[in-house]
Amino acid sequence: MKSSTFNKVTITSLLLLSLSAVQADESQQGDQFSGNVSGYLGQKTLDDKDWSKLDQQGSLGIISDFKKESWPVSIAVDLIVSGNIEETGPLEDLGGSLETHLGVRKIFELSNSSFQPYVGGGVSFVTAGLEHKNNGKRISKDDDSAAGYWVGTGMYYAVSEHFNLGFDVRYSDADVTLFDVKRKAGGIHSGITVGYHW
Repeated sequence: MKSSTFNKVTITSLLLLSLSAVQADESQQGDQFSGNVSGYLGQKTLDDKDWSKLDQQGSLGIISDFKKESWPVSIAVDLIVSGNIEETGPLEDLGGSLETHLGVRKIFELSNSSFQPYVGGGVSFVTAGLEHKNNGKRISKDDDSAAGYWVGTGMYYAVSEHFNLGFDVRYSDADVTLFDVKRKAGGIHSGITVGYHW
């Protein structure tokens, strides 16, 4: 990939930031860290003019956020991988993307309720690729990376003190160039989440 090193550094940095914040000094009473880490399963819908029969892609990811009690919003660090394969006889077209979303998330704590709706947004780092095969042999491949933005909403439902179920819907935007054609690499993401709250 043209920017695989950049993406690896970005993802590693964001995960280390998240972990270091969680492990920071929580001994200060009244201003402790809390947060959520959830697995994500869903679908990404892209522009069919740019992606043809690969415009519907299955997605897996991690949705996470953390904050101190005194902060008005949580820091959001999300990672979503999407992809699909279209087969026509011996021909295979493969398309996919890796998206890192960094930003903020406002979680609304409703009194006497297990539901916590949220909204969020920020910057997205997207790597997208297309590959063509014939009888399992690669004919051509191209990938590109770009920065953009994302906005989204969703909800956590507290099944127990530390266990959440939920859903997440978001839109991401970034333009990449694949096979000399400018394409929208972002899209509409929708899925369910299962995770841990601390």
